[in-house]
Amino acid sequence: MRFKEAGVALLDLIFPPRCIFCRAVIPSGTKTCKKCEKQILCIHSAKYMNVPELGKTIPCMVPYSYSGQVRQSIIRFKFQNQKQFAAFYAEKMAEEIIQKYLNVEFDTVTSVPISAKRRKFRGYNQSELIARDVARRIDIPYRDCLMKVTDNQEQHKLSEKERRQNVHGAYRPLNKDLFVGKKILLIDDIVTTGATLCECALVLFRSGAQEVACAAIAEVCLN
Repeated sequence: MRFKEAGVALLDLIFPPRCIFCRAVIPSGTKTCKKCEKQILCIHSAKYMNVPELGKTIPCMVPYSYSGQVRQSIIRFKFQNQKQFAAFYAEKMAEEIIQKYLNVEFDTVTSVPISAKRRKFRGYNQSELIARDVARRIDIPYRDCLMKVTDNQEQHKLSEKERRQNVHGAYRPLNKDLFVGKKILLIDDIVTTGATLCECALVLFRSGAQEVACAAIAEVCLN
């Protein structure tokens, strides 16, 4: 056994890999247990969101519903330093993107940024982790295109109208020269009304992007 393989085997023995959904111990090299693999299925959702300022509709492809064990898994990924979950979700999203955006030749993959304050507290931007991995899997360059300039209120506590007001003006372009005339794939973790993605897309379009399409891990289904 090679040294690296021996090291992995030792780590697996001390810290056995667990299913990202139910936390059951699983074989090395896997991400989910067989039970969750059968029960937790992709919904393959296609959400279409309006950007009224530009009269545009942008698509968002989503593999999962934000409920049950998927919701708990994303909470652990987002708030409990489970950064390794990014690889699993990036794989599922890359599959979805390849299928749904088959005829779109993206120039750049980017992510919805978080504020400097939240990044310092959390230590990472979960959407960026996924987006970088997705970019690698679909062989398209990843670039940071946006920055968040306000530490606004969390979106999940607000109504649809309040969500749009809450994110208005919250994002700025980093370098317009990077995406003028480009087709951009914008990635976030969760989509509800689409207010955040629409605001980011608006900034990208106004800065010269030719096309913006989106993808997220999971969709919150509103009653």
